[in-house]
Amino acid sequence: MDTLVLAVKRRERGSEKLLRGVMIALAVFFLLGGILLSRGLMLLCLLSAMGYFVYAGATRREWEYTLDRDSLRIERVRDTGRFVLHEIRLTDVELLCRPDDPAAAPFRKGGPQQVKKFDYTSYAENVPYYTMIAKEEGERIKLLLDLTPEAIQRVKHRVPTAVRI
Repeated sequence: MDTLVLAVKRRERGSEKLLRGVMIALAVFFLLGGILLSRGLMLLCLLSAMGYFVYAGATRREWEYTLDRDSLRIERVRDTGRFVLHEIRLTDVELLCRPDDPAAAPFRKGGPQQVKKFDYTSYAENVPYYTMIAKEEGERIKLLLDLTPEAIQRVKHRVPTAVRI
């Protein structure tokens, strides 16, 4: 079996676009104010521009799921490199289902089973996401993932009792 690689990029929300526009407008305003009025406003321009670049880098979310024969690896992709977030053996997957499936009910917020939740979805419309409950380093975790039918079949081939799709 080949290695399956899925790239997921989170969609930018409307509020992030608005905030980005305000930060750029403030930087331009302070630049013009520094040129026309006082050079002291140039420092505010510099701080606004730096704030914009820090914010833009911090809100960019891209992940890569790598599914091979025995494991699922989730990496965060950044300009500075890749960082492995999770490395899960497929034999440690307890459940893979749609979020509204009754089997996922105990793991929802306020449910009897409290687990750490990690959201690695794109928030894109018309892209279904799935809930995966797995053990990582002896602790149960809940992952929200955008998986393709091929990826689901690979997990189902390895652990058929865990997949409820």
